[in-house]
Amino acid sequence: MRLNIKKRTLVERLTAESSIHSGAVVRNLADLLNRRIESPSIRRILLAAVDSFAKTGFHAASTRDIGKKAKLSPAAVYVHFQSKEELLYTVVTLISSWVFDQVSAAVRDGESPAERLQHVVRVHVASHAAMRDAMFVGNFEFHALSPAQRKKILRYRDAIEKVFGDCIQAGFDDGSFHVRDVNITRVAVVSLCVSVLNWYSPGGKLSPEQVGELYAELVLSMVGANKSVKSIERERSNPKRLSVPRT
Repeated sequence: MRLNIKKRTLVERLTAESSIHSGAVVRNLADLLNRRIESPSIRRILLAAVDSFAKTGFHAASTRDIGKKAKLSPAAVYVHFQSKEELLYTVVTLISSWVFDQVSAAVRDGESPAERLQHVVRVHVASHAAMRDAMFVGNFEFHALSPAQRKKILRYRDAIEKVFGDCIQAGFDDGSFHVRDVNITRVAVVSLCVSVLNWYSPGGKLSPEQVGELYAELVLSMVGANKSVKSIERERSNPKRLSVPRT
């Protein structure tokens, strides 16, 4: 009896591998690709594609230029990818699934809503800063994907936003957050996190983790948290510390 088994696409295989290795430490796109993709040629093509898309935009980039950057012929690119669109879709899928894995793991590390939100914001911002070019491509070249591809990516984005929304809703419900509208606050917080793409430079004085920490403090202030998690941690480590009122 013949089984009707659908052959998985490259993107589907990479997404599955992304979930399997979600606990691995990833510091940049090259690191992510090294951990997720066995083929050196595919890794080089994807890195070259991100570089081209980030510098010239998706429509201006060509498979010839991408192949040249990857030190491969244009024909070699088509051995692995059917089109330039599939290259973009593969990159966006990889980074979207990885960010979802990161925030899903981060939210489990906190006990209170404030701690959970702090961890999620820190990881989300740090991941965008660490992979600025790839994240920039994913966010600002998203419109170049087909409707079917955009629909699949939006599932990841909706799931990521839900993690933020659940944290904010929990804090609103227990009274630790003071916001007028949970949904609008969620949109504002996610938008703030993504805004790191507009200014962050890897050559700057702040690491992705440090930027994530700063954004986390800002978000806690945005939601009107009674006390920042950092203040609570300081009090726990030094309970005898006295606060001096300003005069």
